[in-house]
Amino acid sequence: MRAVVSLLVLLAVPRDAPAQEEPKELSLAELVREALEHNPEIQVAARTLEAKRARVGQAAALPDPMLMYGVINEGRPVPFQTLGERDFSEAYVGVSQDLPFPGRRRLRKEAAQEEVEAAQSAYEGARRRVAAEVAEAYYDLYATHAGLDLVEESARLLDQLIKVAHTRLSVGQTSQQDVLDAEVEMSRLEERRTEHAARRAILEERLRSLLYRRTADPLGRPTPVTPTPLPGPLDALLRQAEEQSPAITEKARMVAQAERQADLAKRDRKPDFSVNFTYHNRGRLDPMYSFGGTLTLPNLHGRQGHALEEAVASLGGARSGVDMARADIRYAVTEAYQTASSADRLLRLYDEGILKQARLSLDSALAQYRVGKTEFLTLITSWRRLLDYDLTYQEQLAAHEKALARLAVHVGPAPAADRERRKSW
Repeated sequence: MRAVVSLLVLLAVPRDAPAQEEPKELSLAELVREALEHNPEIQVAARTLEAKRARVGQAAALPDPMLMYGVINEGRPVPFQTLGERDFSEAYVGVSQDLPFPGRRRLRKEAAQEEVEAAQSAYEGARRRVAAEVAEAYYDLYATHAGLDLVEESARLLDQLIKVAHTRLSVGQTSQQDVLDAEVEMSRLEERRTEHAARRAILEERLRSLLYRRTADPLGRPTPVTPTPLPGPLDALLRQAEEQSPAITEKARMVAQAERQADLAKRDRKPDFSVNFTYHNRGRLDPMYSFGGTLTLPNLHGRQGHALEEAVASLGGARSGVDMARADIRYAVTEAYQTASSADRLLRLYDEGILKQARLSLDSALAQYRVGKTEFLTLITSWRRLLDYDLTYQEQLAAHEKALARLAVHVGPAPAADRERRKSW
């Protein structure tokens, strides 16, 4: 297939279901689109992002005002008995409002906004990881289907070899051992068929899990796969990953959020203010009004100082987290690139030399065995070698595409659905 990165991150247009009952051919783009819409990990990240966005307005808001109400009665315990008769009998109502030190609300809002950006990067990272996991399961499933096809093809070829061995045995040109050896190989093929069938069932269930499908309907088989070209040199990919990887962006936003929290901890060492106004109703006497305010005395017990130490330590940890993410991503990109490069060289080697030579070797061995110029063991060895090489080719093809899928987690463009969703937000 071509352009694996775009298949991982772009939503495909769904095609109409075929009229036949058998499962349709699987499309990686459609599977990725379905996973991006339904995968629980992505849904969790999306809800987390929404929650972080809702927190920004809370962080910027003033504390809730407080309403006060009360009754003062002079001379008697029952309320309102002396209201309007005694100077100190009254019913009062008032309101007070806390006013944080200037700049504190702004810092809280900025810290909350950095959390939103970190959650946005985490959401994008979850989408890319799930897309890569879908692609890896898809390519493993492709290799399993291809392996089953090769086993079936080899079984048909082996059946022909057994017929040749029986023919030669009937005229006394070979021994019973050749026929027995061929039947042993047929049993080994059945073993491989069973292993591949079990692996196919496991991989199909893995895909259903990633797509969050609750039914066990047949998935069909993947479309034919061809090697995807490498996206560029390793140095360029490493630079691109450090600039674009959602994991690094998320950690960088966490550093910015920790910086705001440290600045906020410094501001918390400044006093907060509170203002209040109260109206006193004295019945027939003249009403009274009172104004006032309060001022906090921070750090008398050392709380704000310890809070600042905590914020500074958290900031240092956040900065180390960026370094750790950068190191992990450099390793992940390098591992995926080297795996893809190695598989790319092996695919060319198999395609241009090994498979052609193995087929020629089998054809030659079969021709010579028919006329009694070679041993049956040589023929079986050539047959088995071709099967092993064919299976290895399909495994290397799957490994190549899987490595590029892992690479796209860190160097691919943002999913189109992300851009559309951001517009709606």
